[in-house]
Amino acid sequence: MPMEYYVHHVPGRLRVRIPAIRKNPKNAADIECLLGISGVDDIQVNHLTGSVVVTFDTTVITHDQLLELLKAKGYYDNSRVVTCDDKIQRASSIAATKFGRAMFGYAVGKALEASGLSRLAALVMIF
Repeated sequence: MPMEYYVHHVPGRLRVRIPAIRKNPKNAADIECLLGISGVDDIQVNHLTGSVVVTFDTTVITHDQLLELLKAKGYYDNSRVVTCDDKIQRASSIAATKFGRAMFGYAVGKALEASGLSRLAALVMIF
């Protein structure tokens, strides 16, 4: 699976999942230097999950400017961003596929049961 970045923001708060800091304390510490940027109030970096949460003053700096700073340091690539909607779409697609397979298996089982082939199916499953 290619590296994916997850970004979520509300006014004054930015969360970014960054693959390059996941399980990499050195890179995580490097990102903490953003705390010295004017307008950044707090930064929480979790190198175990690769998550960065920045709280900031929206009158001084924007989330786009913060993302540009991360990009300039090589920790962000907006061409590989996955949104919440993308994650929901992917999960619902997987769930629909699994549900469809389960329903198909159920229908086949019922059809075999009704036709008297269930014993044959059971024998085939044993061998």
